[in-house]
Amino acid sequence: MRTDTTVRDVMHREFLGVSESDALSEAVELMVSEGTDCLIVVRGGDPVGSLGSRDALSALLEEGAVDAPGATVGAAMTPPLPTVEPDEPLVAVTELLVSEGVNHVVVTEGGEAVGVVTGHDALAAGTARGADAREAVPVAPYDDVPRGAEGGGAAEEDPARGDDRSRASVSADGSVSPTQGVCEVCGSLVPSLTNTNGQAVCADCREV
Repeated sequence: MRTDTTVRDVMHREFLGVSESDALSEAVELMVSEGTDCLIVVRGGDPVGSLGSRDALSALLEEGAVDAPGATVGAAMTPPLPTVEPDEPLVAVTELLVSEGVNHVVVTEGGEAVGVVTGHDALAAGTARGADAREAVPVAPYDDVPRGAEGGGAAEEDPARGDDRSRASVSADGSVSPTQGVCEVCGSLVPSLTNTNGQAVCADCREV
């Protein structure tokens, strides 16, 4: 089992970056064509902000903005995303994703953006490490495994185990316990999820 996984091991070295002076409409077209919901705004190589799909849509829907050819990324961008160094442990990314309530962390080296890590990347890496740990643990012979209740029936399958995105345990009444996972609506890595209409969602999306 690997316990020394670093940011460098899982980061995407190719990421979508735009500048503050780029046209907002062109940035939105880039999001659509590349199938992403976040662009990194850079000035030279330095990350100076981010542009999420919701922020871009809100800016375009403002009165007159749709027809304004001068609308730029700089007018709609939000503050820079959290940053980590490539050689930091992966757990540093997970802590930032949860504490900052974001789904992307920018990897910087010498102050310049060199990659990104998403919540799904961090969760997938954690899942792989967990699988390695399970393989390393001796498994009791079948006959030694407790059969449970008096009826001797097999334990019911945990419905949450089929979805690595949520990694939350589901109780008998269908509710999800407050465990860390990725919201199936907004994609953010959050400390707790709730089962709503068959989806594991965060508190913000549950209220929408």
